[in-house]
Amino acid sequence: MTSFGTGISMTPLELAALLSAIANGGTLYHLQYPQSEAAVAQFVPKIKRSLALSPTGIDDIKPGMRGAVDFGTARRAGYDATEPILGKTGTCTDSQSASHMGWFGSFNEVDTHRLVVVVMLTGGHNISGPVAAGVAGALYRNLSSQRYFIADTTPRKKSDLPEITTTIPCCRAGQEAR
Repeated sequence: MTSFGTGISMTPLELAALLSAIANGGTLYHLQYPQSEAAVAQFVPKIKRSLALSPTGIDDIKPGMRGAVDFGTARRAGYDATEPILGKTGTCTDSQSASHMGWFGSFNEVDTHRLVVVVMLTGGHNISGPVAAGVAGALYRNLSSQRYFIADTTPRKKSDLPEITTTIPCCRAGQEAR
């Protein structure tokens, strides 16, 4: 009954938390957003719960997500077999506004610099999950070209990390992520 997502309501941040739990082996963390350098320095992850899957459940999910990128609807995200991306696309129409929504939730499995990327696009008829996968793929390629995923022993400062630009702010000042 959920093959079309009917009745499922999830924010991009909630999807990112779920994907991160799949990527890390099943631990779901509370969403937190440190809003200052001091809060970042004192950040402590808080476990919400473990995903209730069979012992091999996550291992069963990952090949399908890799296949979506290598052979399926998320092919636009794929870029390099040595830095694999695992993901899932989705396309739907918002019945209230009749606009199309395309999303792509993904993560990579490369050394120690792992990343979860969720892209949600809204707009006309040419918006779809595969288009969102292409946007995410461009982000992964950009980070890869800056050698972000290469393991090194040099500690990084925030100013050393690649700059990521968004056209829509994630949260407004004073609002907490839900």
